[in-house]
Formats: sequence, C-alpha cells, structure tokens
Amino acid sequence: MSTTHVHCSMPTCREAATYKVASHWSGGSFSELKTYGFACADHLGPVFRDAEERQQAYQPSPGETIEEIAIYRFEQGKRDRQLQRLWGLEENYRS
Repeated sequence: MSTTHVHCSMPTCREAATYKVASHWSGGSFSELKTYGFACADHLGPVFRDAEERQQAYQPSPGETIEEIAIYRFEQGKRDRQLQRLWGLEENYRS
C-alpha cells in the first residue's frame, strides 16, 4: 500500500504540510471539511490569507453553508474529524 505525502500548497515549496486550512461546508444532507490548502510552518500566513480571500469571493448556492476558515494540525492518515483545530493560531492570521 502506497502512502501519499501532502506538501505545502505554496507553489515553490516542497516541505511537508503540518497545517490544513479548511472550513466546515454543508450542502444540506451532506457535510465535510472543505480544504482550502495545506501549509508548512513557514507558509501558514500566506496560505491562510489566500483561503480567506477565496472564501470571501465565493457565493454559496441556496441551501449551502460554509463556516469560517480554520487552521487544523495536519496529521497524515487521520480523518478530518480527528484533526485538532488550532483556535489561538487562527487569530494571528485573521484579516
């Protein structure tokens, strides 16, 4: 069984992702963690701000809800619901 390695979303960075930038999304009867990007420690700020900009420009469809952008500690092999949200870290990057 092969393992997929998740890298930072910055185009020139090849570091392993240590953070997941995402928000809870619901389309009625289905919900998930919508991923906006992955970041290494050096690029968390730019990845988070880019995610905020993309989310603010998005117009949800009727019945669709999207919560605020959040930062999660990314751990390879863990499901989204198992990831730890890093509330304090988010406040450092909010616009």
